[in-house]
Amino acid sequence: MVVSGYVEREAEVTTAYQKYITTKTTLHQAALKPWQPGAADGAPISRLYNNERLLNHAAALRLVSSKTTIPVPKLLGSGTNPDGTAWLETERTPGGLWLDTVRDKCRMPAGKQHTTITADGECDECGAIARANAARFLADEVIPQLNMLTSDTTGLAGVVIPPLWVMHHFPATCWPSRKAEAGAGEEGFVFCHGNLHGHSIMVHPETLHVLKIADWDDAGFFPREFQVWTVTRGEYEAYYEDMGRLERMMGLMEGRGGGLEMSRL
Repeated sequence: MVVSGYVEREAEVTTAYQKYITTKTTLHQAALKPWQPGAADGAPISRLYNNERLLNHAAALRLVSSKTTIPVPKLLGSGTNPDGTAWLETERTPGGLWLDTVRDKCRMPAGKQHTTITADGECDECGAIARANAARFLADEVIPQLNMLTSDTTGLAGVVIPPLWVMHHFPATCWPSRKAEAGAGEEGFVFCHGNLHGHSIMVHPETLHVLKIADWDDAGFFPREFQVWTVTRGEYEAYYEDMGRLERMMGLMEGRGGGLEMSRL
C-alpha cells in the first residue's frame, strides 16, 4: 500500500532489507518479505525485526512530533500490506543534504567559495561548519528534549528494537520490554534515537543548519547511557568496535548494571 504519489515516482531502489520509492515530495519504504532475494547479491534476506523497524519508526515519529519541537519528517502513513510486509511513507525535504555529504563540494555562493577545496572538489571547511552547527543543535535542542521523554519500561509500544551497533555483532539479539527496577535503584528510561549520526541529520544546502532528524527505526526508551550521538563518520564507526562498552550497554538492557555516563560518541 502507498498513501500518495505512487504514479509520480522518481526512483525505486531495493536494498538488502527494504524497497524505497521516492517522488518529488514523498518517500515510501516497504520491508522485504523474509527469504526474499535482496539487491546486493541475490542472496535471500532474513533480518530480525525487519517489519517491526518500520512500524517502530512510525511510532517514534508520532511521539517526537507531538511531544517535542525536534524537526522530523512528516509521517503520511504506515501499516501492513496484505502479504504481511510493513510500510511507511513520509514527506521528503526538497533540497536537504545529509550531513555526511556536505563536504562533497563547497556550498558557499559564487564569489565566496572557500579556497581550500581539494583536487576532487571536496570542501572540508563546509563540512566543519555543518558539523559544528549540527553538534550545537543536538546538544542544545535535540538531546535535552529527548531526555524529557521518559518511561518506566524499555522499547516503544511493547517492542524493543536493538540499535544497529548491537545487531552488527549480535544479529539474533532479542530484548523483551522490561520495567525499571526501582528497588535496585534503577531510574526510568529516556527516549533515544538509537542511530543518531551524520547520515540521519539533514541540513540546509545554503545555511548548513539542521533541517530534519530522520531514521528513527531504532528509537525507543532505553537506559540513559544509550543517549549517544556523533556528527563525524569516524567516531560513529569506532563505536561499533568498542566491544567493552557494547558489553556494558547490553548488561544495562538485561538488568545487569553498567554505570556509563551519557556521552557523545
